Amino acid sequence: MKEVNELIAQIKQGALKPVYVFDGEEPFYIDLLCDAFEQYALQSHEKDFNFKTFYGKDANWSSIVNECRSYPAFSQRRLVILKEAAQLKDFGELENYIRKPLESTVLVIAHKYKKIDGRWTILKAIKANGVYLTFDKIKEYQLNDWILNFCTTQHIKISPSNAELVGTYLGTDLQKIANELEKVLINVGEQKEITTELIERYIGISKDYNVFQYYGAILQRQTEKSYRIVNYFIANPKEGPLVLVTTMLYSQFSKLYQYHYAKQMSPKDIAAALKINPYFVKDYQGYAQRYNLAQTIEVLELIHEYNLKAIGINTASNDIDMLKEITAKILAV
Repeated sequence: MKEVNELIAQIKQGALKPVYVFDGEEPFYIDLLCDAFEQYALQSHEKDFNFKTFYGKDANWSSIVNECRSYPAFSQRRLVILKEAAQLKDFGELENYIRKPLESTVLVIAHKYKKIDGRWTILKAIKANGVYLTFDKIKEYQLNDWILNFCTTQHIKISPSNAELVGTYLGTDLQKIANELEKVLINVGEQKEITTELIERYIGISKDYNVFQYYGAILQRQTEKSYRIVNYFIANPKEGPLVLVTTMLYSQFSKLYQYHYAKQMSPKDIAAALKINPYFVKDYQGYAQRYNLAQTIEVLELIHEYNLKAIGINTASNDIDMLKEITAKILAV
């Protein structure tokens, strides 16, 4: 995120304001920024007398304010970080200090997992006297670009298809993704590229037998490969639970349904409409040749039916039988 990178650069340069507040459901960037303040806002020899961390659950607002109003010792500034601020009782009591903060103190408030109520006057004070950033949970369609950008900042290459593979399996937990990619980066070698083989080895995602490969085989009507993956799922139930299979199939065939209505548009506009990386537009061109619009609608109806069964509605069958059934029925459409 551009704002985060710019702020980290400012922290490193020492161009600091007296109040910073970060909130929202996505904790990754909030933790990243707090780490940056801890690492760069003070010199190592300044921290003993000028750095204090509070935790909302265990702190009280008056202690935080008293710490903020103390002057630095043998340093130009003090650093006070309030973590888990959403758990601080009487959070609104910090408003008076934020309205008139001490210029020699840098107060950082990490209000993770929850936004500050926009009706509170403290939010107006924060915006008027400090820096306020809010971080929403990343959307699934944004994951590929996030992974590509993350790798770019690490000066490592990754293909869009491998970025999708990582995102598909690790979900939208950015910290988890970053941790797993860090494991790969340590072992990336001179080629400076995260390959499918490295993903398989260090993240544990099989390049041949996973949901990513399964829906790819289905969309390309690769019957033999589809059944090989199904047999692998049957032998390894945790690798391909039916509810995950139907969720991923629905996501992909929904995009194919949109493609049928957008296929006369430019590739750039198609990518925007489907919320995909432009790299994948050519894939949907191929899928559309294998499933026309009527067939795509029929498949979506099948997926909806089996998704209900996957969560226990209108079924007496087990996941193994249903996985075989939905595979056979889709390929027969």
